[in-house]
Amino acid sequence: MPNNSITTPKWITIYLWITFIITLGASLAAYFKPDALLATWEALTATGALSLAGPLGLFVSRNFATAIVTAFALIKNNASMIKIVLLLRIVSDGLDCVNNIIAGNMPVAIMGGLMCLIEIFAFTKIKSELA
Repeated sequence: MPNNSITTPKWITIYLWITFIITLGASLAAYFKPDALLATWEALTATGALSLAGPLGLFVSRNFATAIVTAFALIKNNASMIKIVLLLRIVSDGLDCVNNIIAGNMPVAIMGGLMCLIEIFAFTKIKSELA
């Protein structure tokens, strides 16, 4: 697979590095200090809420995996890999938006929706052999 990094606009690379830092930070914070990161989470007092076998573990593993895959694609600097990362983010941020609309958490829904729109736009701007 040829390295076709020329076709990835710089703003997309910057956006993905920022999301990498945020995603990695959120997963590490949730792992080491979940009560500080999730202090306003309504389910925090529920039995097992902070168990790594429950919702916290799913949050940590999804975000950590997304961060690592994002960093790998950016380091490889390959347009096709970056496009796959954007597709992953479109799905996860889109579902975050929908889930938070259903839950009535509009600030997070709006953030997820905006990120999803940015990622859809970025996905269309990358020229690669996936196109």
